[in-house]
Amino acid sequence: MWSNYLLTLYRTLTRRRLYAALNLLGLSVGIAVFLVLFLDVRFETGFERWIPGADQIYLVRTTWVGPWNGEPSNDASPGALWEELKGDHPDLTGTRLWYAGGIVRDEAHVAPANIQLVDPSFFDVFDLPLAAGDRASLLKSPDEVVLTQSRARERFGDQNPIGRRLTLVFGGRTHEFRVAGVLKDPPRSTDLELDYLVPLRAPSPTEDPGWSSWVTLRMSTYLRFKSPAAAAALDADLPRFADRHASADIPPPAHTRVRLALEPLLDMHLRNPKDEATVAAIGLVGLLTLLLAAVNYVNLATAGAGLRAKEVAVRKVLGASGSALVAQYMGEALITAAAGALVGLGLCEIAVPLVNATGGLSLRIAYFGADGVAPVLLLVTVIIGFGAGIWPALVLSRFRPAAVLASARTPGGGRAGGRLREALVVLQFAVAIAFTIATGVILAQTRYLRQADLGYQRDGLIVVKSFESDQLTAAQRASLLEAWRALPGVRGAAQADIAPGDDSSRWAYETRRAGTTGEGPGIDYVHVGPGFFETYGARLIAGRLADPAHGGDFTPPELVGAPLMTSTAPQSVVLNESAVRKFGFASPQAAVGRQLICVLDDRAERPLTVIGVVQDFRFRTPHRPVAPTAYTAMLGDISSSSAGVRYAGGDPRPVMAALEASWRRLAPGIPFHAATADHELAYYYRADDQHGRLFTFGAVLAVVIGCVGLYGLAAFSAARRTREIGVRKTLGASTGEVLGLLIGQLLRPVLIANLIAWPLAFWTMRTWLSGFDQRIGLSPVYFLAAAALTALIALLTVAAHALRVALAEPARALAHE
Repeated sequence: MWSNYLLTLYRTLTRRRLYAALNLLGLSVGIAVFLVLFLDVRFETGFERWIPGADQIYLVRTTWVGPWNGEPSNDASPGALWEELKGDHPDLTGTRLWYAGGIVRDEAHVAPANIQLVDPSFFDVFDLPLAAGDRASLLKSPDEVVLTQSRARERFGDQNPIGRRLTLVFGGRTHEFRVAGVLKDPPRSTDLELDYLVPLRAPSPTEDPGWSSWVTLRMSTYLRFKSPAAAAALDADLPRFADRHASADIPPPAHTRVRLALEPLLDMHLRNPKDEATVAAIGLVGLLTLLLAAVNYVNLATAGAGLRAKEVAVRKVLGASGSALVAQYMGEALITAAAGALVGLGLCEIAVPLVNATGGLSLRIAYFGADGVAPVLLLVTVIIGFGAGIWPALVLSRFRPAAVLASARTPGGGRAGGRLREALVVLQFAVAIAFTIATGVILAQTRYLRQADLGYQRDGLIVVKSFESDQLTAAQRASLLEAWRALPGVRGAAQADIAPGDDSSRWAYETRRAGTTGEGPGIDYVHVGPGFFETYGARLIAGRLADPAHGGDFTPPELVGAPLMTSTAPQSVVLNESAVRKFGFASPQAAVGRQLICVLDDRAERPLTVIGVVQDFRFRTPHRPVAPTAYTAMLGDISSSSAGVRYAGGDPRPVMAALEASWRRLAPGIPFHAATADHELAYYYRADDQHGRLFTFGAVLAVVIGCVGLYGLAAFSAARRTREIGVRKTLGASTGEVLGLLIGQLLRPVLIANLIAWPLAFWTMRTWLSGFDQRIGLSPVYFLAAAALTALIALLTVAAHALRVALAEPARALAHE
């Protein structure tokens, strides 16, 4: 019996190659898009899942409240937090990670290194897979280092690294370590930097007085719990814990100013609701594309059902039951879905390398295992086969043999069937148009961000990030700046403790207007050297910039270090526009000359005088507003500072080479790292660029699938209306009138789809754009352009069929069937 069914399927496919090809094309393209976007969603939601027991690990996050209310929470915590937690909860398992940066050095060369100082209990929390070494004894000796396989190959080639010596430079000192273990290379789906792990030694109060301070956030503290209930119990106790231990640094009750909270390790990568929403949107695109493929199958199958009406009638006359016919056609649907899944998998294999190359991703296809796509593909095949095949099977099985065999025409479902097919085309194009609008808005927004005014001149600006190395002395920094300023083509060079791409706040203090009482807002303080504003091309809005000729504009060298923490001497400051608004000044001009009071860590007060206002500098993500900032000028060295170099423009490579030559002459043995401002800022735009490409990919293929369905509907309509067109032309209808009638009826679903797509796209894109501090307006142009584009594509899709039917000779049309 099944051999007869397979033979019937084969004959049906070979006789109606167009319908077979359209069905297979629609299904395979939809499944391919779904698989690619599924891989992306799985990658984004799979961060840190490679770590055994990752669901038991939590990070202690710190959020300042009061003046800083609303600021993002911080991954860092006080240096002594782990000891204090351990003292209150002896059974607690935890570790600290302190990113030290630094340099790895050997006889051949030096290179920058991602060095993490960790507690000996690190492997009790992070049960990372090892390639070599004894887990029980790792990091127990102060001269041990654990590195990844990639770093081991870089340093030692194919030799056994265990026991080899390694020189690391960090914290201003050179350290000799012995390799005790090698980690297997972590996957790309991790935010942890584990290149070099070395033991952390807590400094004494004389070595580092701020180690136990709750005001200074230094490192990440991770805890491991046996159950979610244990984590919840500690999380509930953290406010009381802060009150017990932070009273020496923070006015009581401490928990009203600093809030500690536990965050699951698995939630860290998508902690930003906007990122989570974007990943969810990508997943929705994949599901909708799969839905479009299924709808396309239903549409074409129901449209082609009439072509098999006589076959069904004959089978029923010969004794076939309705259930047997349903089983047969459901089986055909499953076979078609399986074929579409296999072709879709092949298209996915071809598409993944292209998506990785264009989107900067690292997607990969595994067929089996925990991350295998085979179970997903099987589930998709079954769902599409049963879900999309049940309606066409029921339509075919319900044909009445007598009515079919007595009629010269084959049934097509009547008016109800036609309305169903039109409704399905409306659904397809509504999704396609919404995708097209969203893609246009996303691409326009990403292009706008690339060209948006950042408050400074990013063209012709080089950022030297290695300038912040703790291996550089103050004299070397001064010599480098002097040497760079003398280079041909260099117009200026200056240092500051912030730079494009720098996402950290060095200093933040409560500040209020003089003469007011109560708590003032939290303000970021940026320390800048001479020539900073000129080098960056700042736009002065009111007042003047810092000038060494004016006393008080620059902090003298003897107070340089952390002046806002150690000095109450008067200081001149330059505010940005956000700070002017934060303090409630009527205008930038009104802020000039006004007095501010900065409240220091010990609650001492430092008077500040506003001498100027500059346009906001956007050094960080465009998703968040620019922080209210006060710029304090300094004559001496600025620790942990980056350098900005302004050059005449054009090709930055010769200037970069000249900067590096000066660096190697004045700071030998320290790696040089510099990049253009655009390169440093690219990190903030990378995710939006990737998602824009994926949305474009989904939108294009959604339109393709919609056009496949419309093409099949046009072919079916042309075949069924041949006699009608012949009658119309015999009665005097012109070719143009017939063509207009056909195209109008075929394009009607596309026009109706706009009424559904526009409100949906408007709400979705307005919500998405609200996540940007800098954003474009949601212009009607995007909606009109999407409607015109899809209508044009649809017109080109159906025009050939419509024209062929309209040009047919009436005699041949009337002789049809």
